[in-house]
Amino acid sequence: MAETFHKIEPVSKKTRIVSLMQDAIISGRIQAGEQIVEGKLAQQFGVGQGLIREALIELEHHGFVQRTPFSGTQVPKLTLADARQIFDIRIELEPLAVFLAGENATAPNFKELKDLAEKTRAASKAEDLDSFFEQHLNFRRKIWSLAENRYLYQALERLVVPLYALYLIRRSYNKAGIVQTAWDCVEHQDRILAAYTQGKPEEARLIARDFLIKMKDYLGTRLLGSE
Repeated sequence: MAETFHKIEPVSKKTRIVSLMQDAIISGRIQAGEQIVEGKLAQQFGVGQGLIREALIELEHHGFVQRTPFSGTQVPKLTLADARQIFDIRIELEPLAVFLAGENATAPNFKELKDLAEKTRAASKAEDLDSFFEQHLNFRRKIWSLAENRYLYQALERLVVPLYALYLIRRSYNKAGIVQTAWDCVEHQDRILAAYTQGKPEEARLIARDFLIKMKDYLGTRLLGSE
């Protein structure tokens, strides 16, 4: 595995290693299917191998890596069929989070969502896909957290985050299509926020569901490409 990381301070905890590795996977610096060697990671981070093992267990829980007995650990290599199956579940779960968030959110929460939406818009305008996916995922995560259901949040984190990593890794497949999809995402965010502002969480749920169904239809064309 390439020299991806640098040593961190001894006082750093497992959570920092987990965060750094998540960022590397989402950015594509650690490729799908790449083997992860605990000893090499421990050397790069400058920490004990036991701490790396704990971090990998947490990453596995969130769907970032897959640990197989006698075969080691690697970043899952999702297929187009996998992505479609993930969307089947996501279409049912994420609109629920959007609805619950609309019921629970306060004015400061709406302000934070609007700020995240503006960052997503700016990244789309600049055609900065790395920044776009990061900010759009932040927007979605904020909604998941506002749903105030940790089981729902954990399920969506495990389902959706690996998809974003897959988009980034394969973003060169059809840049024009992905850029157009990014603008669709910006419009979708605006419609969700408008429904929230009007006090219509059920409408926000329907907007989210229709959008996800459309995104599933884009798999194999605008998104990811056929295999």
